[in-house]
Amino acid sequence: MDRSIRTALALTGVLGVLVVAAASAGASAPTGTLNLSHAVLTGKVNQVACPPGNDPSTACFQTSGVGVVQGLGLVSEQYLLFVQDADSSCERWNSTPVLAVKGKGEIHLSVHQLGQCVVPTTGALNGSLVYTVTGGSGIYAGASGSGSLVTRGGPGTTGRNVDTLGGSLTVYGLVFDLTPPVFSGAVSKVVLAPRGASSARVRFSVTARDPGHGTVPVTCKPRAGSRFKLGRTRVVCSATDSSGNKATARFTITVKRR
Repeated sequence: MDRSIRTALALTGVLGVLVVAAASAGASAPTGTLNLSHAVLTGKVNQVACPPGNDPSTACFQTSGVGVVQGLGLVSEQYLLFVQDADSSCERWNSTPVLAVKGKGEIHLSVHQLGQCVVPTTGALNGSLVYTVTGGSGIYAGASGSGSLVTRGGPGTTGRNVDTLGGSLTVYGLVFDLTPPVFSGAVSKVVLAPRGASSARVRFSVTARDPGHGTVPVTCKPRAGSRFKLGRTRVVCSATDSSGNKATARFTITVKRR
């Protein structure tokens, strides 16, 4: 099957919404449901030989990807996509992706086409798929959920792939972290340039904390210690915590002549 796959795992719903409900009237722990959207995992795909026992008409694609998902954190994936009756008018797709969340555990999925078959398009792998969460490990043990999987690809059998997933993830007793980091020190200020100079070296200190989890690395553009030209320059700082929550702060540096 001479084509590449660009599998987009499109997460429906509005990511950043946390629904916590009691499992029963006497439950002591909540059930946390994370509604996901725009979770993008980017990586590579390669057509490979299928494992022994598969029909000769089946094509197999080894897929990997990585991305930051709000409410989860740094997520990587590995799976083998099976395309049965490849290049026919009715392809059948299935896979069992494993989503590994850094430092937290794994989420296991079962994926198949929506309906009886996938009708291929020339030179690309496109299809409407669905997934079911079949379980997990670590803090995601006992996970459940479901959603849609929209697949978009391009020509070739090796190349870049992008996965976008849509649906929800439920883990009994887990409270998903959806709180972004909080900045300190992101304040505008005026700096005087040396006499006759057209710029000044500006130093500032911007930090961020994840409530309840400690400090978070901060990246600012332009960087502290850079030379700023005369006039006003906007500084943009960003910070992302271990659960994939991103925050942005903006302030202005004004450089004036003495």
